[in-house]
Amino acid sequence: MSWQVYEWKFRLKSPLHIGFHKIMHFFKTRPYVPGKPLWAALTAKLTPMLGINDYQKVGEFLKKTFRFGYLYPYVEGKLYIPRYTEEGLKFGDLNQNDFEKKFISSMASTAIEAESLTAEEGMLHEVEFINPYTIDDRKPVYLKGLLWVGEFAENEPKLSIINNELIIKYNEASFNFKNQLANQFQIGGERKYGFGLVELKKINEISTNEFNGWSGKWSEEDEEVYISLNSNNPVWSHVLHSNALNVKGNIEPLVGRDWEADKGAGKKLTSHHGLFWSPGSILLENKTFKITKFGLWKEAD
Repeated sequence: MSWQVYEWKFRLKSPLHIGFHKIMHFFKTRPYVPGKPLWAALTAKLTPMLGINDYQKVGEFLKKTFRFGYLYPYVEGKLYIPRYTEEGLKFGDLNQNDFEKKFISSMASTAIEAESLTAEEGMLHEVEFINPYTIDDRKPVYLKGLLWVGEFAENEPKLSIINNELIIKYNEASFNFKNQLANQFQIGGERKYGFGLVELKKINEISTNEFNGWSGKWSEEDEEVYISLNSNNPVWSHVLHSNALNVKGNIEPLVGRDWEADKGAGKKLTSHHGLFWSPGSILLENKTFKITKFGLWKEAD
Protein backbone atom coordinates (compact mmCIF):
# COMPACT_ATOMS: atom_id res chain seq x y z
CA MET A 1 0.00 0.00 0.00
CA SER A 2 1.00 3.65 -0.22
CA TRP A 3 -0.14 6.96 1.19
CA GLN A 4 -1.16 10.08 -0.67
CA VAL A 5 -1.69 13.48 0.92
CA TYR A 6 -4.41 15.98 0.06
CA GLU A 7 -5.12 19.54 1.12
CA TRP A 8 -8.81 20.20 1.68
CA LYS A 9 -10.74 23.38 2.39
CA PHE A 10 -14.22 23.74 3.87
CA ARG A 11 -16.59 26.68 4.07
CA LEU A 12 -17.92 27.05 7.59
CA LYS A 13 -21.69 27.41 7.12
CA SER A 14 -22.83 27.70 10.75
CA PRO A 15 -21.29 28.33 14.19
CA LEU A 16 -18.73 25.70 15.19
CA HIS A 17 -18.19 24.51 18.77
CA ILE A 18 -15.27 22.14 19.35
CA GLY A 19 -15.41 21.26 23.04
CA PHE A 20 -12.38 22.36 25.05
CA HIS A 21 -13.20 22.91 28.73
CA LYS A 22 -15.78 24.80 30.75
CA ILE A 23 -15.59 27.55 33.35
CA MET A 24 -18.70 27.39 35.55
CA HIS A 25 -21.51 27.51 32.96
CA PHE A 26 -19.30 28.81 30.13
CA PHE A 27 -18.28 26.21 27.53
CA LYS A 28 -15.03 27.12 25.74
CA THR A 29 -14.30 26.11 22.15
CA ARG A 30 -11.01 25.13 20.59
CA PRO A 31 -9.98 27.55 17.80
CA TYR A 32 -9.32 24.63 15.43
CA VAL A 33 -10.68 21.17 14.59
CA PRO A 34 -8.67 18.15 15.83
CA GLY A 35 -8.67 14.86 13.95
CA LYS A 36 -11.03 12.96 16.23
CA PRO A 37 -14.14 15.12 15.62
CA LEU A 38 -13.44 14.84 11.88
CA TRP A 39 -13.26 11.06 12.14
CA ALA A 40 -16.44 10.93 14.22
CA ALA A 41 -18.40 13.12 11.79
CA LEU A 42 -17.39 11.04 8.76
CA THR A 43 -18.15 7.80 10.62
CA ALA A 44 -21.62 9.07 11.52
CA LYS A 45 -22.37 9.95 7.90
CA LEU A 46 -20.76 6.97 6.14
CA THR A 47 -22.27 4.19 8.28
CA PRO A 48 -25.91 4.63 7.14
CA MET A 49 -24.73 5.35 3.58
CA LEU A 50 -23.15 1.88 3.44
CA GLY A 51 -26.18 0.25 5.03
CA ILE A 52 -24.08 -1.15 7.88
CA ASN A 53 -25.56 -1.11 11.37
CA ASP A 54 -22.06 -1.19 12.82
CA TYR A 55 -20.51 2.19 13.61
CA GLN A 56 -17.48 0.53 15.19
CA LYS A 57 -16.64 -1.33 11.98
CA VAL A 58 -16.92 1.79 9.84
CA GLY A 59 -14.98 3.82 12.40
CA GLU A 60 -12.12 1.30 12.38
CA PHE A 61 -12.05 1.41 8.57
CA LEU A 62 -11.72 5.20 8.60
CA LYS A 63 -9.06 5.12 11.33
CA LYS A 64 -6.97 2.71 9.27
CA THR A 65 -7.50 4.40 5.90
CA PHE A 66 -7.01 8.06 6.88
CA ARG A 67 -4.57 10.14 8.87
CA PHE A 68 -6.22 13.43 9.72
CA GLY A 69 -4.44 16.75 9.92
CA TYR A 70 -6.13 19.42 12.01
CA LEU A 71 -8.34 22.06 10.37
CA TYR A 72 -7.49 25.71 11.01
CA PRO A 73 -9.37 28.94 10.18
CA TYR A 74 -8.52 30.29 6.74
CA VAL A 75 -9.63 33.69 5.42
CA GLU A 76 -8.56 35.42 2.20
CA GLY A 77 -5.33 33.50 1.78
CA LYS A 78 -4.30 33.60 5.45
CA LEU A 79 -4.05 30.40 7.51
CA TYR A 80 -4.34 30.96 11.26
CA ILE A 81 -2.11 28.26 12.77
CA PRO A 82 -1.12 28.83 16.41
CA ARG A 83 2.47 29.53 17.41
CA TYR A 84 3.97 30.34 20.79
CA THR A 85 6.26 33.39 20.63
CA GLU A 86 8.14 35.62 23.06
CA GLU A 87 5.07 37.89 22.90
CA GLY A 88 2.68 35.07 23.77
CA LEU A 89 0.42 32.82 21.69
CA LYS A 90 -0.26 34.00 18.14
CA PHE A 91 -2.51 32.73 15.36
CA GLY A 92 -0.94 33.65 12.06
CA ASP A 93 -0.04 37.32 12.47
CA LEU A 94 -2.65 37.97 15.19
CA ASN A 95 -2.13 37.78 18.93
CA GLN A 96 -4.61 35.62 20.83
CA ASN A 97 -6.83 38.52 21.89
CA ASP A 98 -7.13 39.91 18.35
CA PHE A 99 -7.73 36.43 16.95
CA GLU A 100 -10.62 35.85 19.35
CA LYS A 101 -12.10 39.25 18.54
CA LYS A 102 -12.02 38.31 14.86
CA PHE A 103 -13.29 34.71 15.02
CA ILE A 104 -14.84 33.76 18.39
CA SER A 105 -18.40 34.52 19.57
CA SER A 106 -20.68 33.02 22.21
CA MET A 107 -24.37 32.40 22.77
CA ALA A 108 -26.33 31.96 26.00
CA SER A 109 -29.26 29.54 26.26
CA THR A 110 -31.28 27.63 28.82
CA ALA A 111 -33.76 24.77 29.11
CA ILE A 112 -37.43 25.70 29.54
CA GLU A 113 -39.83 23.93 31.91
CA ALA A 114 -42.82 22.73 29.91
CA GLU A 115 -45.43 23.46 32.58
CA SER A 116 -44.37 26.95 33.66
CA LEU A 117 -42.59 28.05 30.46
CA THR A 118 -39.81 29.41 32.65
CA ALA A 119 -36.11 28.67 32.68
CA GLU A 120 -35.12 25.51 34.51
CA GLU A 121 -33.01 26.25 37.55
CA GLY A 122 -29.29 25.75 36.96
CA MET A 123 -29.68 25.15 33.20
CA LEU A 124 -28.48 28.54 31.93
CA HIS A 125 -25.22 28.11 30.01
CA GLU A 126 -23.14 29.94 27.43
CA VAL A 127 -21.46 28.25 24.46
CA GLU A 128 -18.45 29.70 22.68
CA PHE A 129 -18.01 29.08 18.95
CA ILE A 130 -16.03 29.91 15.83
CA ASN A 131 -18.16 32.32 13.84
CA PRO A 132 -18.91 31.49 10.17
CA TYR A 133 -18.03 35.11 9.29
CA THR A 134 -15.21 37.22 10.67
CA ILE A 135 -16.64 39.48 13.34
CA ASP A 136 -14.78 42.65 12.37
CA ASP A 137 -15.33 42.73 8.61
CA ARG A 138 -17.85 39.93 7.82
CA LYS A 139 -15.56 37.86 5.60
CA PRO A 140 -16.56 34.19 5.08
CA VAL A 141 -14.54 31.80 7.26
CA TYR A 142 -13.04 28.61 5.83
CA LEU A 143 -11.28 25.68 7.48
CA LYS A 144 -8.17 24.25 5.88
CA GLY A 145 -6.10 21.15 6.62
CA LEU A 146 -4.29 18.06 5.34
CA LEU A 147 -5.57 14.53 4.85
CA TRP A 148 -3.48 11.41 4.25
CA VAL A 149 -5.22 8.58 2.38
CA GLY A 150 -3.98 4.99 2.26
CA GLU A 151 -5.12 2.09 0.06
CA PHE A 152 -5.23 -1.21 1.95
CA ALA A 153 -6.10 -4.28 -0.14
CA GLU A 154 -7.57 -6.23 2.78
CA ASN A 155 -9.93 -3.49 3.96
CA GLU A 156 -13.68 -4.04 4.07
CA PRO A 157 -15.11 -1.51 3.31
CA LYS A 158 -12.38 -0.59 0.85
CA LEU A 159 -11.08 2.71 -0.49
CA SER A 160 -9.62 2.88 -4.00
CA ILE A 161 -8.13 5.77 -5.95
CA ILE A 162 -9.61 5.59 -9.46
CA ASN A 163 -8.85 8.31 -12.02
CA ASN A 164 -7.78 10.64 -9.19
CA GLU A 165 -11.10 10.09 -7.41
CA LEU A 166 -11.42 8.53 -3.94
CA ILE A 167 -14.01 5.75 -4.12
CA ILE A 168 -15.34 3.83 -1.09
CA LYS A 169 -16.86 0.41 -1.83
CA TYR A 170 -18.73 -2.09 0.30
CA ASN A 171 -20.57 -5.05 -1.22
CA GLU A 172 -22.50 -3.53 -4.14
CA ALA A 173 -22.43 0.02 -2.78
CA SER A 174 -19.97 2.57 -4.15
CA PHE A 175 -19.56 6.19 -3.05
CA ASN A 176 -17.41 9.10 -4.17
CA PHE A 177 -15.56 10.46 -1.14
CA LYS A 178 -15.46 14.05 -2.39
CA ASN A 179 -18.98 14.37 -3.80
CA GLN A 180 -20.99 12.15 -1.47
CA LEU A 181 -19.21 11.79 1.88
CA ALA A 182 -16.98 14.83 2.49
CA ASN A 183 -19.14 17.24 0.48
CA GLN A 184 -21.15 18.37 3.52
CA PHE A 185 -21.47 17.21 7.12
CA GLN A 186 -21.82 18.45 10.69
CA ILE A 187 -18.98 18.40 13.15
CA GLY A 188 -18.45 19.25 16.82
CA GLY A 189 -21.00 20.06 19.51
CA GLU A 190 -24.50 21.57 19.55
CA ARG A 191 -25.33 19.92 16.20
CA LYS A 192 -29.02 19.58 17.04
CA TYR A 193 -29.14 23.38 17.07
CA GLY A 194 -27.60 23.55 13.59
CA PHE A 195 -24.00 24.08 14.67
CA GLY A 196 -20.97 22.69 12.88
CA LEU A 197 -22.14 22.55 9.25
CA VAL A 198 -19.19 22.52 6.84
CA GLU A 199 -19.17 22.32 3.05
CA LEU A 200 -16.19 21.04 1.06
CA LYS A 201 -14.97 23.60 -1.46
CA LYS A 202 -11.71 22.08 -2.65
CA ILE A 203 -9.57 18.99 -2.22
CA ASN A 204 -6.25 18.77 -4.08
CA GLU A 205 -3.55 16.13 -4.07
CA ILE A 206 -0.10 17.37 -3.01
CA SER A 207 2.50 15.78 -5.27
CA THR A 208 5.59 16.62 -3.18
CA ASN A 209 6.64 15.86 0.38
CA GLU A 210 6.48 19.55 1.34
CA PHE A 211 3.49 21.80 2.00
CA ASN A 212 2.55 25.39 1.27
CA GLY A 213 1.72 27.07 4.57
CA TRP A 214 2.59 24.12 6.80
CA SER A 215 6.00 23.56 8.36
CA GLY A 216 7.83 20.28 7.82
CA LYS A 217 8.08 17.43 5.32
CA TRP A 218 6.25 14.14 5.28
CA SER A 219 7.36 10.60 4.46
CA GLU A 220 6.06 7.04 4.75
CA GLU A 221 7.69 3.93 6.15
CA ASP A 222 6.28 0.51 7.12
CA GLU A 223 2.76 1.64 6.18
CA GLU A 224 2.92 4.64 8.53
CA VAL A 225 3.02 8.41 7.92
CA TYR A 226 5.76 10.59 9.42
CA ILE A 227 6.29 14.35 9.74
CA SER A 228 9.78 15.87 10.09
CA LEU A 229 10.12 19.40 11.45
CA ASN A 230 13.12 21.62 12.06
CA SER A 231 14.07 23.36 15.26
CA ASN A 232 11.97 26.49 15.92
CA ASN A 233 9.03 25.12 13.91
CA PRO A 234 5.60 25.04 15.61
CA VAL A 235 3.80 21.70 15.83
CA TRP A 236 0.35 21.78 14.23
CA SER A 237 -1.16 18.83 16.05
CA HIS A 238 -1.17 17.52 19.61
CA VAL A 239 2.15 15.79 20.35
CA LEU A 240 2.45 13.06 22.96
CA HIS A 241 4.62 14.35 25.79
CA SER A 242 7.85 12.59 26.63
CA ASN A 243 10.86 13.61 28.68
CA ALA A 244 13.06 13.13 25.61
CA LEU A 245 11.31 15.89 23.65
CA ASN A 246 12.83 19.36 23.77
CA VAL A 247 9.79 21.61 23.32
CA LYS A 248 8.46 24.86 24.75
CA GLY A 249 4.76 25.67 24.84
CA ASN A 250 1.67 24.36 26.56
CA ILE A 251 0.91 20.87 27.90
CA GLU A 252 -2.63 19.53 28.34
CA PRO A 253 -4.37 16.20 28.98
CA LEU A 254 -6.64 15.01 26.16
CA VAL A 255 -9.95 13.65 27.39
CA GLY A 256 -12.84 12.42 25.26
CA ARG A 257 -15.73 10.02 25.08
CA ASP A 258 -15.60 6.77 23.11
CA TRP A 259 -17.81 3.83 22.23
CA GLU A 260 -18.25 1.10 24.84
CA ALA A 261 -19.81 -2.18 23.71
CA ASP A 262 -22.28 -2.59 26.60
CA LYS A 263 -23.18 1.10 26.94
CA GLY A 264 -23.07 2.62 23.44
CA ALA A 265 -21.66 5.79 21.93
CA GLY A 266 -20.07 8.45 24.11
CA LYS A 267 -20.32 6.47 27.35
CA LYS A 268 -16.66 5.63 27.87
CA LEU A 269 -14.45 8.44 29.15
CA THR A 270 -10.89 8.19 27.83
CA SER A 271 -7.75 10.23 28.43
CA HIS A 272 -5.71 8.96 25.44
CA HIS A 273 -3.16 7.75 28.01
CA GLY A 274 -1.01 10.77 28.60
CA LEU A 275 -0.24 14.44 28.34
CA PHE A 276 0.20 16.26 25.04
CA TRP A 277 1.96 19.36 23.80
CA SER A 278 -0.67 21.70 22.35
CA PRO A 279 -0.62 22.89 18.72
CA GLY A 280 1.64 25.91 18.41
CA SER A 281 4.28 24.58 20.79
CA ILE A 282 7.81 25.20 19.48
CA LEU A 283 10.40 22.53 18.79
CA LEU A 284 13.88 23.26 20.14
CA GLU A 285 15.48 20.55 17.99
CA ASN A 286 14.92 18.80 14.68
CA LYS A 287 12.43 15.99 15.21
CA THR A 288 10.38 13.37 13.34
CA PHE A 289 6.91 12.27 14.47
CA LYS A 290 4.58 9.46 13.50
CA ILE A 291 1.01 10.53 12.74
CA THR A 292 -1.23 8.15 14.68
CA LYS A 293 -4.96 7.55 14.53
CA PHE A 294 -7.05 10.71 15.05
CA GLY A 295 -4.08 12.77 13.79
CA LEU A 296 -2.14 12.79 17.07
CA TRP A 297 1.65 12.93 16.77
CA LYS A 298 4.10 10.66 18.56
CA GLU A 299 7.89 10.89 18.57
CA ALA A 300 9.28 8.42 16.01
CA ASP A 301 11.21 5.43 17.36
